[in-house]
Amino acid sequence: MDENYLSEFNYRFNRRFDMPSMISRLGRAAVNTAPMPDRLLKLPDVQWKPG
Repeated sequence: MDENYLSEFNYRFNRRFDMPSMISRLGRAAVNTAPMPDRLLKLPDVQWKPG
């Protein structure tokens, strides 16, 4: 299972310099993501506290 995490990190680390690919993936994600109302965007982050 640990090799899966290492493989994912390696994949993301190696793709960080491919700017044309990043721009197209960001555009695709922006187009395919549903809009979110301002009231949900402005909600405070909830911090998880153990126990």
